[in-house]
Amino acid sequence: MILLLNGSLRKSKSNSNHFLNLLKTQLKDSYESVQLHQLKDLNVMKDLLQKADACVIGMPVYVDGVPAQVMEFMEQMYLQYQGQFAQLPVYVITNLGFYESEQGNVLLEIVKNWCSKMGFFYGGGLAIGAGEMLGTLKKVPLDQGPNQQLGKGIRQFAEAISDKRCIEDINVEPSYFPRRLYILAAHRNWYKMSKQNGLQRKALYQRPAVK
Repeated sequence: MILLLNGSLRKSKSNSNHFLNLLKTQLKDSYESVQLHQLKDLNVMKDLLQKADACVIGMPVYVDGVPAQVMEFMEQMYLQYQGQFAQLPVYVITNLGFYESEQGNVLLEIVKNWCSKMGFFYGGGLAIGAGEMLGTLKKVPLDQGPNQQLGKGIRQFAEAISDKRCIEDINVEPSYFPRRLYILAAHRNWYKMSKQNGLQRKALYQRPAVK
């Protein structure tokens, strides 16, 4: 059984959950999905991990690192269960608002170090750039349009997880959608939201007064 753990604060509506759902379609093994926010008892997590053949943690990048909810989970697991999981393969799939997926590499390194401390086997990570955009393309098939790179990455990642083997961290970004267009679309979205909230466009560029 593959344990899929969603660490996003946006829960089932999150992009993290969407990418975990895409991963499910490519896994050969049975799986169990868990929303981290629903777990109030770490003993439940311990039991799930002991039953699992591998674990995949999905989460967004927050300030170049892991979300506070996931950080607390990692700390408590370390304090209570360090060394109790004999080389369980742990994988991580992360998405970020930055176009450049390399911005997620620090998060992958954090999880890798945590796995080392816990006694887990770090199997590898998948970092998805422009996650806010790719997360909205639910009707676009994998391997088509902007999802082409994502589809290839998801399949490679799923194959490694199913085989319980280590894989080099994978970085993916939108296909056929250059960075400059992504930034332009992001700016338009900010302008739209500012108007909806009664702000003029120039308010987005205001800076605090410095004496």
